[in-house]
Amino acid sequence: MIRCQVIPYSAGAHVGLEGAFVIADFDDAPPVAFLATGGEGQTIEEPSMVATIAFSFDRLRTEALPRKASRDLIIKMAEERWTT
Repeated sequence: MIRCQVIPYSAGAHVGLEGAFVIADFDDAPPVAFLATGGEGQTIEEPSMVATIAFSFDRLRTEALPRKASRDLIIKMAEERWTT
């Protein structure tokens, strides 16, 4: 499942500004995280580090708008910037 939620500019600084990351959960293996950096990416397998990254993700979700409000903001911004 993919969910798209927007953290509004009004939320100010947040952990997501440190860079992109992905957390992959598997049915038959422990979760793994991938951190994207300017030069290259880094795969994290250490359970305590993956847990820290997952906690950061949960913090981001608390800052994000709910699903419908995120969708509405995306539509509004697209209409304002890319339609005439």
